Amino acid sequence: MTRNFVYASILASTAALTYGLAANDFVPVSITVALLGIAWIVLFMRGLHRFSGLAFAIFIIISLASLWADVSPVLALAGVIFSLLAWDLTKFFQRLQNTNSPQDARKTERAHFARLALVIGLSLVGYFAATRIHVTLTFGAAALLALLGIWGISALVYRLRSHE
Repeated sequence: MTRNFVYASILASTAALTYGLAANDFVPVSITVALLGIAWIVLFMRGLHRFSGLAFAIFIIISLASLWADVSPVLALAGVIFSLLAWDLTKFFQRLQNTNSPQDARKTERAHFARLALVIGLSLVGYFAATRIHVTLTFGAAALLALLGIWGISALVYRLRSHE
């Protein structure tokens, strides 16, 4: 099941970025993105999982550059989220290969997918809140919120790691 989600994530990221760039008349760049997506899938199929980090970084850079090219922010966000998903699931797939019991693998898969859904859901809520809500803050309030956010994320990561 994880393998299929890796393929779907790579295809979705490639499709979002390709469509966004082609819709804004950046056809050569969109063809390049499509070829990079195909290369990422081929490398994954051949078992060369160590290149997923490089492919992830390239897709992030393309997503950032597409924002400067006036591509829809939602398509750029989809490119980032799905490439992050593909990268994470590739690493998870490698760890699943070392599992002896298929029952343990399914249980671990369900737990990992639940955590991924939580992280992606919170990210989407944060994105839509940031684009819809406008608040004027002083520097002190902004610094306090930044520290609170850093503390919250580190507490969440600690809690998730302790449950693995």
